[in-house]
Amino acid sequence: RDQPLRGQLMQGLELFLKYGLTPLLYVARVYFWVAVRLYEAYKLLPMNILSAIFGVGLCFFGGTFYAAIAAVEAARLFGGEALWRHLQVCWHEGALAVAAVQAEGQVVAAEALELSGGQYVRRMAFVAMVAMKDPHAFQESANCLLGIYFTVIATMSYQFAQTVSIALASCSMCTLPATRLLGPTMKWVMGPDLEHWVPALIDTAVKLMAVIIAAFIQAIVSAVYSSIRGGRMFAAALLEIAAERGWMDQVPDSLVTKPFDADQSYIDEAIAYPLAAAGFYMQFTSGFTLPFPFNIILLPLSIVEWFLRLQVYT
Repeated sequence: RDQPLRGQLMQGLELFLKYGLTPLLYVARVYFWVAVRLYEAYKLLPMNILSAIFGVGLCFFGGTFYAAIAAVEAARLFGGEALWRHLQVCWHEGALAVAAVQAEGQVVAAEALELSGGQYVRRMAFVAMVAMKDPHAFQESANCLLGIYFTVIATMSYQFAQTVSIALASCSMCTLPATRLLGPTMKWVMGPDLEHWVPALIDTAVKLMAVIIAAFIQAIVSAVYSSIRGGRMFAAALLEIAAERGWMDQVPDSLVTKPFDADQSYIDEAIAYPLAAAGFYMQFTSGFTLPFPFNIILLPLSIVEWFLRLQVYT
């Protein structure tokens, strides 16, 4: 307590970097390891199998990540092929930095070096910067991705603002009835000294409810879109796999034409739309929340989703 405020802040920061950041880094390392394994599987698996897996995930969990899905669609629209190239550059340089930091962390642990939080961060930052081979390309890719990010956020804010404005306009008509209904009770609860806060609190609560309703409406719209698109992706991928393996040749001629053409058949719709209905029903009945263990597996995506919502709605 006798230390100046700046010294207390620096001491608290060092304690956080030394004891609080370590568990977070271990968790991030686990998810990074999972991401690397998934990327390796992505490079090995055929595209039709990946499309089927992604389609099922989109069908059953798309409404939960409506902001992330909208961001991906907008980024794909504005970034195009350059987006994937920039992501590959950042991934490659970042992987080099992470590998170097992990190796240096093992050296620090083996030598039992006593480093403060600031010294540890500076040392790891130096190692990461040395490991990155093409900082100019990394800088250009990061700048391009940042520009795409701001464009995506602006587009999403404009799109979601329409839903929020409609919800606010609808809920504003409920402010006066809510004040008449809840005002006397709140006035009695808050007492004479705070009764002048009652209208403001009710108005704020109504507007907050409007934003929640707008988010729920957007989740419903996204769930319908993602369910249909995911179902169609799964059906198209499944029929492509069946055609490649000759399974469609064994189907009676009364059901499919030979040679099989998905565009001339209703089998894909017969698979896609029931799956889409099941996916939307599961999302809606679960309140657009992730069941266990998917809430743990998809935690990084959930963090991205809430970050995007915070950027869009504020």
